[in-house]
Amino acid sequence: MLRCPTLLLILMSALVGAADGVAPRTTPVELVIKEGVETRIACDHNGGYSKYSGIYHYRVVLPKGYHADATKAWPVIFIASPGGNASMGNMADWIKKHAYIAILLDESKNGPWDPSVGNFLAANQDVMKRFRIGEGRKVCTGFSGGSRASSVFVSIGDNFGGVVLQGAGVGTLDNGIQGLRGVQIPAVALTMGKKDPNRGEIKQLRETQGERLQVFEFEGGHQWAPKETVEKALDYVDGKLPK
Repeated sequence: MLRCPTLLLILMSALVGAADGVAPRTTPVELVIKEGVETRIACDHNGGYSKYSGIYHYRVVLPKGYHADATKAWPVIFIASPGGNASMGNMADWIKKHAYIAILLDESKNGPWDPSVGNFLAANQDVMKRFRIGEGRKVCTGFSGGSRASSVFVSIGDNFGGVVLQGAGVGTLDNGIQGLRGVQIPAVALTMGKKDPNRGEIKQLRETQGERLQVFEFEGGHQWAPKETVEKALDYVDGKLPK
């Protein structure tokens, strides 16, 4: 028999909540995120584009030392994969060494544009509320369809300083918005295998992106850039960001 009224109330509240199926739809902003490990975040987009409304997800990896200084602002890198559920891959060592916050998009993948754009808009909005991000110190990267998506993300997002395109050039939304068109970010890097069928896009990018474009080639085909190559591309973009 329960003799503690407070405990009884707590148990009754838990039972009522479970019966009603009540659960937070998104991850509370107050949640303390551990450093150095992936934490999955649920977020929604409420920025005025109703076609992208819904719950989306990303995984975040905070750099070591993030919680030690409550005033310090940090760089962040968004990563998109053509198959969804992005990972740091060959970029992991560089990201950790340079103390970037890594944002790994889940729903963004090849196929219809809406889930990818919605995933980015929701994640971008959530990241800016949840973490301390340095002005102009946001970067985006992805491979193949994720590369095309990245070119769009830095065009519709805010505060971006650079993009690393891997294995493909720009993408174009169904409404005609083209990635990197009229976008004044300081640095555009492109990694491309010497046997990649998308190599023909290099010429167009050189014409449209001018001096801000740097191309990093490697021996290989249509693939994520090898570690050595992508680190050079990241170094180039990082060097153009505000410190």
